[in-house]
Order: sequence, then C-alpha cells, then structure tokens
Amino acid sequence: MTICTTPGVMPSVDNPCAMLPQLRAALYQLLAGEARAQVRNGEQWLTWHQGNAKALQREVRRLEAICEGTGPRAVRVR
Repeated sequence: MTICTTPGVMPSVDNPCAMLPQLRAALYQLLAGEARAQVRNGEQWLTWHQGNAKALQREVRRLEAICEGTGPRAVRVR
C-alpha cells in the first residue's frame, strides 16, 4: 500500500523516534532535487513529492523535539 501524503497531513507512526532518521533522509532527498521520496512504515509506503517538502520538514522538526526531549511527549494508549 502506498500513501501519498498531502500538505499539512502527516500519517501517524508507531515509533516516531525510530522513524525520524528515515524521514530526515526523505527530506534530504527532496531538498537535493529528487522528485519524490519514499519511506516504509510497517506495511505502508509513505511518499512525499517536491510540493510536500515544507510539511515533511515541519514533521522532522516536530519529531526531533519529541525524540530529543525538548518538545511535548506523546503517549500511545492501547
């Protein structure tokens, strides 16, 4: 399954700190001029295009704040 993300809408991930390096790599691909970048999230493939670079950058910064302990903490309840 491939999910194309739309501006301002980011899919939820189970482990944001584990996903952060992959999202950073996708962001760097887009910033380097690639037309699209893909990241695997379990059974899903997340795809970003050049037009989504700003949204992806905001998500990377948000996850950095969470994972580095400087932002709000998320708790997942099952």
